[in-house]
Amino acid sequence: MAFYNLFVGSEAHISVKNNQLKLKNTEKEEIYPIEDINSIIIENLQSSITTFTLSKLAQSKVVVYLCDEKHLPCAYLLPYYSHFSQSKIFQTQIDLPAPLRKNLWKEIVKHKIQNQNICLKLCDKKEKLSSYINKIKSDDATNMEAVSASVYFKELFGDKFTRAQDNSINSALNYGYAILRGAVARNIVSHGLLPFLGLKHSNTFNNYNLADDLIEVFRPFVDLCVYENYDLKFNKDYKMMLFDVLNADCEIGGAKYSLSYAVELFIQSFSLSLSEKKDVLKFPKLLKLKRHEYE
Repeated sequence: MAFYNLFVGSEAHISVKNNQLKLKNTEKEEIYPIEDINSIIIENLQSSITTFTLSKLAQSKVVVYLCDEKHLPCAYLLPYYSHFSQSKIFQTQIDLPAPLRKNLWKEIVKHKIQNQNICLKLCDKKEKLSSYINKIKSDDATNMEAVSASVYFKELFGDKFTRAQDNSINSALNYGYAILRGAVARNIVSHGLLPFLGLKHSNTFNNYNLADDLIEVFRPFVDLCVYENYDLKFNKDYKMMLFDVLNADCEIGGAKYSLSYAVELFIQSFSLSLSEKKDVLKFPKLLKLKRHEYE
């Protein structure tokens, strides 16, 4: 299981030798076995990386995030082929029965709202969302996701807060969500799934509709991190903290893992749901933010 999530915030040259990733700058050189790397974010625009290195990282299913001049993730590199039975999985996904698709989306919305409620509790806020859970219909036909989100964010960040505002809270949320989206997309591809074929999201111009569906249950992990640090300046240290959410404790299947591994287990259960044509999803449960301790 890969566990390193590397943040390149200062100018560095990134290369590979003997299946070891080397991060070299003027001060030091760090070396990591590629098989132990889950993801790497390159925020510094003066950093360089070889094409051979990008190829090796893609082959090892390491998600590589690239940032723009505002230091926000703008792209990520994912492997093109990554599963031995990809065409079979593609067909299974395409042939997904509508009732199962609608039920899977219903369950995703349900568990997202449950994690939002846990987030409110951990932030000493009123748990206002329980009533919405019982109102969720197949395919979330009553749009409880949007209704609960409006209540949730106002309770978390104040009555005047909206997700459309240009402020540090939304900048931090968007940064954290981008990190999560990349982690979800990586596992979607590595399990042989079509990333553009979603359950609910169906934007023709979005190559990651499925990632935007499956990310929903994980968003409250970022929300909790941002709430606990919303009075801090949105700088390099803050971004490193958001990136490190991938290493946070997460409960899934009755056990505790890192969030990055929980993403893998969740998408593994999603793939199994498609192949068995029944809901066997394993959902993550939000815990108090704490760095996972590997045994």
